[in-house]
Amino acid sequence: MATHPDPYDLLKSIIHLSNSSIPIEAKLDGMLQTISNAFGSDRCLLLRPSEIVENGFLSHLASEKKPVWVDEEASFQGEKVLLEEEDLICPSFACIPLYDEASFQAILYIGFSKNRRFSSQETDLILLIAKEMEGAIRNAMAYYETSKMPQEHEKRVKQLSTLWELNKALLATVNFERIVHMTLTAITIGDGLGFNRAMLFMVNEKRRTLEGTLAVGPDNAGEAGRIWSTLSQRKGNLSDLITQIEFSSETNSMLNSIVKGIQIPLEQEECILSKTVLEARPFNMRFPYSEVGIDSYREGWLQIHCERGCSLGSEVGCYVSEHLSHDPKVYSFATVPLWGKGKVIGVILVDNLYNQNPITDEDIQFLTMFTNQAGLAIENSLLYRNLEEVHRELKETQAYLLHQEKMAALGELSTNIAHEIKNPLVSIGGFARRLDRIIQDESQEKRYTETIIKEVSRLEKILDDIHNYTRDESFAFKELDLQHILEDSLSMVSEGVQGEGIQLVKEFAEELPKVRGDYHQLKQAFSNLISNAYQAMDGKGKLSIRIHPISKDGSPFIRVEVEDTGKGIDPENLHNIFNPFYSTKEAHLGLGLPTVHKIIISHHGQIEVDNRPGEGVTFIITLPATEERSNKF
Repeated sequence: MATHPDPYDLLKSIIHLSNSSIPIEAKLDGMLQTISNAFGSDRCLLLRPSEIVENGFLSHLASEKKPVWVDEEASFQGEKVLLEEEDLICPSFACIPLYDEASFQAILYIGFSKNRRFSSQETDLILLIAKEMEGAIRNAMAYYETSKMPQEHEKRVKQLSTLWELNKALLATVNFERIVHMTLTAITIGDGLGFNRAMLFMVNEKRRTLEGTLAVGPDNAGEAGRIWSTLSQRKGNLSDLITQIEFSSETNSMLNSIVKGIQIPLEQEECILSKTVLEARPFNMRFPYSEVGIDSYREGWLQIHCERGCSLGSEVGCYVSEHLSHDPKVYSFATVPLWGKGKVIGVILVDNLYNQNPITDEDIQFLTMFTNQAGLAIENSLLYRNLEEVHRELKETQAYLLHQEKMAALGELSTNIAHEIKNPLVSIGGFARRLDRIIQDESQEKRYTETIIKEVSRLEKILDDIHNYTRDESFAFKELDLQHILEDSLSMVSEGVQGEGIQLVKEFAEELPKVRGDYHQLKQAFSNLISNAYQAMDGKGKLSIRIHPISKDGSPFIRVEVEDTGKGIDPENLHNIFNPFYSTKEAHLGLGLPTVHKIIISHHGQIEVDNRPGEGVTFIITLPATEERSNKF
């Protein structure tokens, strides 16, 4: 038997709930329960716009704005019912659309499992209740908008303040590595953008590749906790905190090593990183998928496959997720393009690997605002670095030309001197040897002739050394194993110092790339350096030879270090060590280190000196390599 509610008590309860201070969801739930109890319905629902399927009878009802009553006297007239709506079609039910002045709010549904009749008094009562519910929803929305505005304003002010602090920090330097580190630090620091990790990949336009540049973030959850705890205890402005964080260009974090080993061809459009550059827009990759969403996700625009066989649109994950996450199946990350002046110069990848906070569209928008400013700072630093590089190259070229002019003048002078001196010197030597043969061994004159012969030979060697240093030689360049040359140089020099108390330490990297050069010239250069090192230690000390590959501005080089533990070089003499005919040793012409310098420069290399007076000296040779060793994607 149908229940007939008391109109006064029902309206009183509904109005009481509508005017209460409880949250709107609790109000509406209370109203639905009160209606259900009063009418004895089996289901009483409030169907929101998001729950109404398009093209169904409910959407038609919402557009018509007219209530529907289905009972013993008014049967359902066969409107189009979708599969999702079938369980709402009962023997008796009522559907009343709720509207405010501007938009559709919801549909009030009251369903009965048995036939019943809605009296005119009941329909009027339900319509009154619907009006009260409309008012409650409208008031709640108005209150929400009113209370939301100050919060949104405050949030916006905080975001702009954060951006100002971050941009102020970026203005503190023009050093590329420092700006990149500060940018990624700002993205990961709690008072900044607050992501767990940030990685930068820069576009190499010459090679048409995207190359890993730097990564900032912990390698594990324990390290993450320690870092966040330490940062939370620091005081000061955000820009001050960022500029005070220690920076090392040779960070040894595992994450940084992985990122620096990544190279991706820009033509590989399937990769999410290159896709970010090519399409110049951010991507928010959310994993894992729900079971329902996998198929639809695969059919969408995020179906991305790469040549390694992985897929961002499947459970397998991509190259990025395989190397940067603990579990590629559940790795979520976002990428944003890094803009320079009118073009994308790189990509920043962020994730929340350790706290698993979702990356929202608002996070991406905030990150994009910051990276737009950071991109300009990074590009300016690159231009400044290129300007410094060009300036350095110009200075080196100028110094090289001056050196060449000096050597040409010296060569011409030494040739003339040698020509004028050598003829009489040969005559003196020849006559001295003839006299030496006819003079008796026991006589005083024998010692005179021997001294003349010895000094003539020394003068001839000096003339030969000058001629060899100043002449233009044609080098026979070919691919060489630098380790083999150093071994030969060591064996040649060490033969004359066997038995001395000198410890030899060799640190040679495995799989060294080769260099292009002249074997004999390079051997002479390293023999001179090693010989000088032996002599500097006076028979006691440690000689260290180190070889390892390095990269400079994206090009491969080999770095050789020859270190001794002698007395070092007097700082007052340091600027003269590569000048010809300058020597602090007696009976030395002063052409050893200038010859080394000439050979290294002729091989397009660089020689540097790390001088430690009283402790020793290290000569550092950098030569261009013939092959590039990197972990390519």
